[in-house]
Amino acid sequence: MSLTVDRPASSTQISLIEEFLLLTLEDSGGEFDSVPEIYLNCGIAGAALMDLALRGRIDADLGGVFAVDATPTGDASLDLALAEIVAEQRRLGAQEWITRLSRHAPAMRKAALSALCARGILRQSHHAFLWVLKERRYPVVEGQERPEAKKRILALLYNDDIPSPADVALTSLADASFVFERILTPKELERVKPRIRQIARMDLIGGEIARTAHEVNLETRAAERRTVIAGLAGNVMEWYDFGVYGFFAAAIGTQFFPSHDPSTSLIASFGVFAVGFIARPLGGLLFGHIGDRLGRRAAVVSSVILMIIPTLLMALLPTYQQIGIAAPALLILLRLAQGLAVGGEYTTSMVLLVEEAQARRRGLVGSFAPFGALGGLLLGSAVGATLMAFLPQQAAASWGWRLAFFTGLLIGLVVFVIRRRLPPDQAIVQTEEARKSPLSDAFRTQWRTILKVVGFTLGNGVGFYLCFVYVSTWLKEQHHLSASMALTINSIALFLMLIITPLAGALSDRIGRKPVLMIGAAGLALFAWPIFRLMSVPHVGAMLAGQCAFALFMSCYGASPAFLVEAFPKHVRCSGLSIGYNLALSVFGGTVPMVAVFLIKVTGYALAPAFYLTLAALISLAMAILIGADAEAEDAS
Repeated sequence: MSLTVDRPASSTQISLIEEFLLLTLEDSGGEFDSVPEIYLNCGIAGAALMDLALRGRIDADLGGVFAVDATPTGDASLDLALAEIVAEQRRLGAQEWITRLSRHAPAMRKAALSALCARGILRQSHHAFLWVLKERRYPVVEGQERPEAKKRILALLYNDDIPSPADVALTSLADASFVFERILTPKELERVKPRIRQIARMDLIGGEIARTAHEVNLETRAAERRTVIAGLAGNVMEWYDFGVYGFFAAAIGTQFFPSHDPSTSLIASFGVFAVGFIARPLGGLLFGHIGDRLGRRAAVVSSVILMIIPTLLMALLPTYQQIGIAAPALLILLRLAQGLAVGGEYTTSMVLLVEEAQARRRGLVGSFAPFGALGGLLLGSAVGATLMAFLPQQAAASWGWRLAFFTGLLIGLVVFVIRRRLPPDQAIVQTEEARKSPLSDAFRTQWRTILKVVGFTLGNGVGFYLCFVYVSTWLKEQHHLSASMALTINSIALFLMLIITPLAGALSDRIGRKPVLMIGAAGLALFAWPIFRLMSVPHVGAMLAGQCAFALFMSCYGASPAFLVEAFPKHVRCSGLSIGYNLALSVFGGTVPMVAVFLIKVTGYALAPAFYLTLAALISLAMAILIGADAEAEDAS
């Protein structure tokens, strides 16, 4: 069945894409937030196909969509879609075209909105688009006033008039994109649902496109959900294992680095903790290269495998008393392996999450990378507190930490199964298979951005490992607090940060990344010493309040994944981000506990680590201001 029907003369200047956008716009104007990005993009792609069909440029049969007239329409968005269809030698189905054209939907939307503003229908006010005519009518077109899309379609739903082909197409698209659920009350929707179905059935080809748009909408949302689960679960597992070591550093130090001076054993234990971070840049180089060459999925699956093996071996590792100097040597090797895995895992999962998210949800979806890391550390802290509370102190210090590592092994096996189900990233593989070396390209073209990322990460890295890994040991050393109480305070603060981190990511989608990040960095710089001073008060409430204050400022870094991913071009994104982020954490993050112990021992001042955090936060603030997002435009195109 063909849809080559001439459109009314009065509508020739308004494309179906433009009318679909106006249908989704609030009555008073706005930012098109009432329709989720996924539905809006698929609706725009469907509108482009329907409009081309109404203009007689394309048609469809059982074999798929095909071009019948290659003459340009004069509309930039429609001509972009028409050129792709004309150039395609195969007959692709509606679903394939919706998927392909939805990638161009942001550019189509931008062009359509510019055209609507140029015609005097809308005017732009910052990020919002407002109606020029309050009664929401189009300006006079060829001597007639034509009601805008929403008025026409709503009128159609409450009468028996025969709709025009364009209004049939709009009704089908609105139904597929859940627009009616947002502009009608549930009672009104129930009343007009039969009429919506009746109108949608009038256009078989348009109805098929609309149904396909709906299916793609649901598939895209499900794919995003699968990616979030895979990225979150991997970070939970890897940071659980990494964090467990920090939480049990004192016990591990006595078993693998025996000494008459407890401070010496503790410094040695934290030194091995730092060894894992030394390996992170190597892991970033390795898995960043894999991510840019073979795809993000290959990188995140490989990193999980590399984490599972040393986790098992650490749980079974003999102590110094059993095998002598070989025990700390093996411990160092296993920590190096864990460092390699985490170096590739965290940054690659950040890229995976942000790239798979819709543009308006990148801050929120990207925040699930630190959310998962926090969840893993929270789980490690909770497991540590539980073991300390229910096991005798000697048993907990002797073999309780081994149970924590066995738990991490079980989590890792579950994560491996989840990530194996991620679809291969064919787009990356096909695009990058001819590229000789993403690593050399990253160093050659992005070295300034890499250095800025190193500086920016100082506040996040030093702040996190000082406030949530080392501080439990600090509380025990300064206040002789029980291990279980110190871990309980830590767990509460981590839980607070867990809740606020996604909120910070979502806020960055609304007001921008930089304002959120600058609040966090400036807060740490200004209040590091006062908060440490508060925590030095020998009262559990003061200690808890201090850690919760740190959690509040550190949560602002939930906006950092999208901020950092958008700073690099796509073809070197994994490599560039992995190098900069892991280099900062290897030098200035993993060494934090050791440096903090050293500063206190040398100065004799218990609050000395606060000044280290202040310096790191100031550098982070400066880099947050300097880092641009030049690659964002490339990624959105």
